[in-house]
Amino acid sequence: MKSCHMTFPDEKILLEQLAQGSEPAFAMLLDKYGNNIYSQALVYVKNTQEAQDIVQEVFMKIWEKRADLTAVTHFRSYLFIVARNHIISALRKKLQVSMATDTLELEDVGYVPDYTCRHRDLSRMVTAAVQMLPQQQQKAYLLSREQGLSHDEVAARMQVTREAAKKNISRALHFVRTFLRSHYDVPLLCISLLCY
Repeated sequence: MKSCHMTFPDEKILLEQLAQGSEPAFAMLLDKYGNNIYSQALVYVKNTQEAQDIVQEVFMKIWEKRADLTAVTHFRSYLFIVARNHIISALRKKLQVSMATDTLELEDVGYVPDYTCRHRDLSRMVTAAVQMLPQQQQKAYLLSREQGLSHDEVAARMQVTREAAKKNISRALHFVRTFLRSHYDVPLLCISLLCY
């Protein structure tokens, strides 16, 4: 990934310009963060093309959501949560390919599990587990995992301390993982990816 080392205006101004559809503002943010996201992705996916694809997907998402970004108080944290989610998605795809290979190996013994169906079932189980959480934990979990907010942003949204927000998220994750392990026969890696 190349960088042209631009001089950056205040990031809040950049986000306001981006919200108005400014391509130069978008280019500056890409230049500022693109290499870091690429490096982070490469550590996990171990493939330069896939890492570049993840950077493109992340910034396509940023462009699509540009009108909402002025409300983001910590853009760097928000951006790297988006990147993390795309990295996890890429790892899930790798896992599914690996499972498909395992399926071919198992055909000879007449046992061919439907991994796609299992994955959908597992996603539904995560949803069911989240719906069972106490209200505060459920809200903290959804703000963190679904909306990609940082602990500070969750705390502000819920009007609680950062420590309380962090504790609610941690307890929610522990419950979801424990629920899945006790109700679903699935590798721990899959649970970790879905609950990350």
